[in-house]
Amino acid sequence: MARKPKTLPKLTDECAVLLQKIVRMKAAVYLKSAYIQCVTCGKIDHWKSMQGGHFISRTWTATKILEENIHPQCCACNNYRAERIADDYFRFMVDTYGYDFVSEMIDAKRQPLKRTRAELMETLAHLKEQAKQLEQEVPV
Repeated sequence: MARKPKTLPKLTDECAVLLQKIVRMKAAVYLKSAYIQCVTCGKIDHWKSMQGGHFISRTWTATKILEENIHPQCCACNNYRAERIADDYFRFMVDTYGYDFVSEMIDAKRQPLKRTRAELMETLAHLKEQAKQLEQEVPV
């Protein structure tokens, strides 16, 4: 019996989860340390214990798998989005990318974006390859 193909939202979620891991691994490789820093509170923890927090919520499909929207966050900051944490993340984003880029990204979240199955499958394959390469480089 043939398996049902994954839905487009399921494929998008798989891409998002993998991209969150890639962002955390990239931070570890960049720092040459298995310990990375939360972009909102500054807590330092092992990259595997951190999460890939989205600046713009994952509910917005247009920015869900945009790498610039995802950065290392500790569990507390990622799961408890208090106003202070949102303000700190916004400040980090503006310092990193500039106000204009952040403003464009916020505007883009409401733009309809329909990715095709082929696009998502290609993105997923690319992310899997990227993760495989990073696993060789990431500090233990």
